[in-house]
Amino acid sequence: MQKRAGFTLIELLVVIAIIAVLMSILMPALSKVKLQAQDAVDKNNQHQFALIWKFWTDEHEGFFPERGGGSVWGEEKMGAWPFVLYSYLPSISPDIYKCPAATKPWIEGGRWPYAAWTCDQGGKRVDGSYTCNYWVAKPSDDDDDDQLGKFWATPAVRGASFVPLLMCANWKDSEPEPDDAPPPSKEWIQQNGWEPNANEMKRVCHYRHGNFVNANMLDLSAKAIGLKELWITRWHRKWPKGCDHMPDWANEAPWMVDMPDPCILWSSP
Repeated sequence: MQKRAGFTLIELLVVIAIIAVLMSILMPALSKVKLQAQDAVDKNNQHQFALIWKFWTDEHEGFFPERGGGSVWGEEKMGAWPFVLYSYLPSISPDIYKCPAATKPWIEGGRWPYAAWTCDQGGKRVDGSYTCNYWVAKPSDDDDDDQLGKFWATPAVRGASFVPLLMCANWKDSEPEPDDAPPPSKEWIQQNGWEPNANEMKRVCHYRHGNFVNANMLDLSAKAIGLKELWITRWHRKWPKGCDHMPDWANEAPWMVDMPDPCILWSSP
């Protein structure tokens, strides 16, 4: 009998079909594993920064830097926190500043919310993907009485596990208020990322990790905060309790309507 030289066309098509079926089964699982790995690295980066903040406050009488300042090398102000902590990172890669899902700087073509911000003043440059809650700072002499009562100033506070210290975000610092409106759409986030000196909740309300953002709280614990939960998170000391200040999701941010609402969950029997 004559020996067959290779596959028939039917056999080849069957093999291709089997490979396609296997790929359709494996790809979602592999994508999920990749997202979980990014999530783990993101939380670990933030936890390392939280520990560094603990070292810094221990060396400064238990207080955070004073509010104010810009991205200036050597200025120990909260606004320059990426540079304030830089000296604590001699043996750590600068990549610790960046979430693995947002590594390409916006100024180099990165696209929000998967872009990194850049601080490049004072002859130094840091690219990052995390924000510091500006309300943890120590108040400055320029703050009015209303502002003075909002600052945490120190990590040694009651309810520290409910106060965000660091969060995955589109800018290096955030000073949200309860009446801040959410981003109106995903397209707005892609085009703007955040607003300078206005509505700073938009800096942390994004879809980089889906319906939640990773955060490290003032007691150094890690937490995944739902996007709607950002409005009931204790950013500052005068943050109102309850849900009366929550946005009108349907009119202000239709893209968030179907996300889990903690206020509804709390009121359920």
